[in-house]
Amino acid sequence: MLQGSAIAAGEQFSLSAVRCSHARAGFDSPEVERAHVLVAVRRGAFLRRVDGGEVLVDAALAYLSAPGTVEEFAHPVPGGDVCTVIRLEPGLLAELSGGDPDVRLPAVPMDAASQFALRRLVAAARRGDPDGTLAEDVVRLVAGLLARKLPARAGSGRPATAAARSRIVNQARAALAADPRLGLIDLSRVTGCSPHHLSRVFAQLTGSTVSQHRNQLRVSLALDRIAQGEPDLAGLAHDLGFADHAHLTRTIRAATGQPPSACRASLSETR
Repeated sequence: MLQGSAIAAGEQFSLSAVRCSHARAGFDSPEVERAHVLVAVRRGAFLRRVDGGEVLVDAALAYLSAPGTVEEFAHPVPGGDVCTVIRLEPGLLAELSGGDPDVRLPAVPMDAASQFALRRLVAAARRGDPDGTLAEDVVRLVAGLLARKLPARAGSGRPATAAARSRIVNQARAALAADPRLGLIDLSRVTGCSPHHLSRVFAQLTGSTVSQHRNQLRVSLALDRIAQGEPDLAGLAHDLGFADHAHLTRTIRAATGQPPSACRASLSETR
């Protein structure tokens, strides 16, 4: 019996979990894939048949499928299996794979570091992405896996010169200064750089990830408005791109050691 459940959705990607609870030695009826999906096993294993070739997919092996792919599955391992499915929009996949929106990979190695990154990503998604890093984590994981199989294509478009890297980072920072709600994929459009390359270059030149830098800006803007007496913290959270009032409060407390109410008292310039 197959069960699927959504975990999280972001711009140009979504995460879900698929569980097979019963072993079945024979292959099921053929299925036609409708989306670009990266499928990684978290527990157990299953057989996948495509174009007459069979591959046992376990925790050490993921695969990337594309719309129109005809697949058959068998679940011979006792105890069933649990998979994480990352659905990617064609535009994002093309940016991560050197421009090919229909790349298909029947076998992508998953080492221990990749498995840890996948599980950490899923855990953060189930928590509601409290740190706003989900897009960066998805891009980093998928791009890293593609680079193992397609190193030349995955590396295409990387800014080659120091001047180009500096220009891209400055463009991204300027865009965030204008609108601290922008995410990694938004910024990749602004800079004309792949989300993966932008993420790496930004961290190399600034020492912070895009999400960390964005959070610093949002906290600064929040403190400025709190100092001016902003009474509507829920509205402030919305304006600055926080998930909700509680998210704003947690972030400010983590940054300053005080909740917004205490910050207001500390920053007030009137008696």
